[in-house]
Amino acid sequence: MTKPIIPEPDVDTDRTSEEYANAASRVAQARERVLSDASAKAAHDALMARIEDRLAAKHATLAEVRRAIGLTQNQMADTLGMAQGDVSKLERRNNLNLTTLRRFIEATGGRLRISATYGTTEVDLYIGDLLASDNTTKTATTSDFSLR
Repeated sequence: MTKPIIPEPDVDTDRTSEEYANAASRVAQARERVLSDASAKAAHDALMARIEDRLAAKHATLAEVRRAIGLTQNQMADTLGMAQGDVSKLERRNNLNLTTLRRFIEATGGRLRISATYGTTEVDLYIGDLLASDNTTKTATTSDFSLR
């Protein structure tokens, strides 16, 4: 049995909300210092334009989503309780466990939604516990669509 890349989060954490706020402030200050350099800002702006184009087209890699949100691999690693190298490996994988993908998306502030399209009908899929806590989406019935 293979070990999941993203371990389950520890319920007991030693970090306080103040520590998270301080870390966020330090990251923002570091970003500000780096972007004060004209060449770094130009490279950053070009990368962000590319990411925004991909997000606008609703196509993005996990790394592009993370960057668009403004998170580093180290920040993701800290949030997910794993090493930075594991985040890098995760972002390059072609096949992910759905729970792993859900945790990654939630760590970036999103919500994983899996759907299937049948003609013009889109059906949200409930797979295991992935969407069990979200009762806001419509559950499809056989009268909603027909399979041919």
